[in-house]
Amino acid sequence: MYSNVWQIGWRNREERIVIFTWRRPQRQPRPNRGRHASWDADGVPPGERLFSVSTHAKIRKNGESGDSVDTRDMELFLTIARCKSISKTAETLFMSQSTVTTRLQRLERDLGYAVFDRLPAGVELTEAGLHLLPLAEQVQRIVREMSSKERFQTPTLRVMSGRAFVSTDVPSCLSRMVQKINVRLQVQMGLYDEMVEALTMRRVDFCFLGEPIYHPHVRSIEFPADAIDLVVPANHPFIHHFPGLCALNQEPFIAFSREGAPFRERIFQLLGKAGVFPPIRMELDSIDGIKAMIGHGLGVSFLPRRTLADARFKGCAAISMNSSDWTRPTFLAYPEDVEDKPWTQQFIQVVRQHFATISPAEGIPETPLSMQRKDLAHAPTHE
Repeated sequence: MYSNVWQIGWRNREERIVIFTWRRPQRQPRPNRGRHASWDADGVPPGERLFSVSTHAKIRKNGESGDSVDTRDMELFLTIARCKSISKTAETLFMSQSTVTTRLQRLERDLGYAVFDRLPAGVELTEAGLHLLPLAEQVQRIVREMSSKERFQTPTLRVMSGRAFVSTDVPSCLSRMVQKINVRLQVQMGLYDEMVEALTMRRVDFCFLGEPIYHPHVRSIEFPADAIDLVVPANHPFIHHFPGLCALNQEPFIAFSREGAPFRERIFQLLGKAGVFPPIRMELDSIDGIKAMIGHGLGVSFLPRRTLADARFKGCAAISMNSSDWTRPTFLAYPEDVEDKPWTQQFIQVVRQHFATISPAEGIPETPLSMQRKDLAHAPTHE
């Protein structure tokens, strides 16, 4: 059943839009969309447009199966309307112009009409766009109200993370958090640009990132950096003698994530400075997948040290670069408007406690090379 129903009308237009949401998150039975659909019991006549306030807004037109309109696209529409420019919108939201254009085209396609006229100096709302503007603003307010934590007895902590953090630091931090307060958890993985967008659009409360975010409405806290180690098969000759980075020019390389991803860019910038350009055999966006591939002898790679606790069990070995350059930063980012929330400071304190317990060498499995270095460090000296 509905927890709330809003009815929003467009002035001088016949259609009426009903926005509704369910109290329970589980899937609800779909109503009969046929000729005898009976929405009257719930106060919603058949054939009207329906927006479901959750992650997406569902539109039904004239009783037919309609398109799915993402409320995030409505927020993008409002930003473009304020900026009056695709390029300025992209700059404001830290998105590429192509992404803004693609999502705007998707919104117009789903709505069935153009909302902007493209001009040489920017964009201008069409007549249909002017009618949509006040409705979109009301939808945005309702979505924010429905997602407000004050509406629920149990607050929801929304966390987004890169793949490296979600398998290492995030579980520990969330475990500490639920021991302090009763909180629901929503966790999702994302790429850097997806996390930037989620923060600026207020869709998440915290993001764990390996690169900083420079945005006036986003706050960041830097934590101890994570070392980046060379990961090789357990029987690789490099374990006993690593001749240096130049040797990687002859090694098949497994690249993490897609081109342009911050971690991958960092690795290839460091290799490029050393004049090293390894042949890329494979691209993979899963850290566990990369370790499995390395364990089967398909290549070598560089990974954050804290992700390598299970490397030995996957048939891999880690070789330290012993350089402060070979590190990956660690940042916790959050929107500025949640900074004064009590649970915000609690979670920040939890994250501080987590990183305070991490040893710089944590996660490195011992190899003959590392054991040899340890033995030399503890060997007695002879005068």
